[in-house]
Amino acid sequence: MNDSIKKDRNLLVEGCRLMSLNLSEQMIDHLMQYLNLMEKWNRVYNLTAIRERDEMIKFHLLDSLSILNHVHVKTVLDVGSGAGFPGIVLAITNPELQVTVMDSVNKKTSFMQQVKSELALTNLFVVNGRVEDYQPSKLFEAIITRAFSSIKNMMLLTQHALEKKGVWLAMKSKEVKEELAAFKQNQYTLIALDVPFINAERYLVQLNKENN
Repeated sequence: MNDSIKKDRNLLVEGCRLMSLNLSEQMIDHLMQYLNLMEKWNRVYNLTAIRERDEMIKFHLLDSLSILNHVHVKTVLDVGSGAGFPGIVLAITNPELQVTVMDSVNKKTSFMQQVKSELALTNLFVVNGRVEDYQPSKLFEAIITRAFSSIKNMMLLTQHALEKKGVWLAMKSKEVKEELAAFKQNQYTLIALDVPFINAERYLVQLNKENN
């Protein structure tokens, strides 16, 4: 292992430690393989604006990992997953979780399919398309979004895919507090996320379908 790769791995491991996440060596290996694939594809397909490996670890991998302990379901749909955040990270680190990642951009779903294949992620399913046109054979227990849309719009576009007792999980920045002014306090739970090495406010908004 060269010094650069070792440095990247140590950054990821330290970030997990700071979030009290006890990931196996295989999970760390898979996250590093995922990072390598993302860097390789990004040179050609421009999957993400972030290009430095350490920044990818902080703003993509660790940011996605920050919600790991807040996902208490068996099936989840990640809408507008892009290069696979947070869906692929959740699939790698929670093998019991059935994760469907969805994006309408072909190059992004092709990349996610490649990650699924190379990492042999049997709990990951990739869908190319728009969520409003998506008719799943079975409704999901949770729908996750990250930098996808406004909360109201996200709920409107995805409600047909969420089961009656399901939950929406929206990853948001500090601007979310303005969005939440349109909701009653009993309609949502706002969770502050502590993402290591990122000097920015990050939140997870939980909304139960039954309350909305």
